[in-house]
Amino acid sequence: MTIEPQHVHSEPFTVLGPSIRTDGASSVRDIPALWATVMAEDTLARVPGRRSADIYAVYTHLEHAGRSRDGWFTFLIGVAVDPSTAIDDGFTMVSVPASPRVQFPVPDGDPSRVLEAWEQAWAHDDTLKTFICEYEHYGADGSVSVNLGVR
Repeated sequence: MTIEPQHVHSEPFTVLGPSIRTDGASSVRDIPALWATVMAEDTLARVPGRRSADIYAVYTHLEHAGRSRDGWFTFLIGVAVDPSTAIDDGFTMVSVPASPRVQFPVPDGDPSRVLEAWEQAWAHDDTLKTFICEYEHYGADGSVSVNLGVR
């Protein structure tokens, strides 16, 4: 199934939540494990100053930032907060920069189909990507998307 990407502009925002440091090979194990822990322990309910019910899965601090998605990166599951929010133990805060983005809607807003959107995103022209900060957005309205920074 081909997903029609949408070109959008993302304003900057700050996300707070638990994170891991992983790489491509380990991420197939590490990312689902973090999701399982966050959901089982209702971790995001403890985030202070939550701005909405939306959830973000952020890929940032890439080892080869600006050049490729290869190597190590930080993966964070969190919620949007004010940048001045205190950071509790076990949480990490990241800033998602303003940028043009290519957004890949997940079919039917089904989180189990996020990989389909990522496959389309990975196939998108690498010369356009910034490789700085990418994220999945799980909207309170049931929408789900993969968002890549582009030049």
